[in-house]
Amino acid sequence: FHIPVFQNVSLDEMATKLREKGIPLYAAHLQGRQYPYSLNLRRACAFLIGNEARGLSEEAAALCDSYVKIPMPGQAESLNASVAAAVLLYEVVRQRLIPRQN
Repeated sequence: FHIPVFQNVSLDEMATKLREKGIPLYAAHLQGRQYPYSLNLRRACAFLIGNEARGLSEEAAALCDSYVKIPMPGQAESLNASVAAAVLLYEVVRQRLIPRQN
């Protein structure tokens, strides 16, 4: 209830505003080459998450700084969009709660 969620906004404008503020925009995407726990999510960040049937459009994904993939062992290809969002946001919280180890 305390995390900004944007709906029905111009993704082009939002991506531009995030970029101006130095906030990375990550696409939850099957073509992702990074896992969320390999990113530094201790600072401001944003995620785009598509729907279960089609994922993100190519246009929306192209606005992102990089693609992020949630590890999925076994035969499953993807998660429900709300579950994917929860996994990604939990990783943000986890990184911000656990003291950095050197």
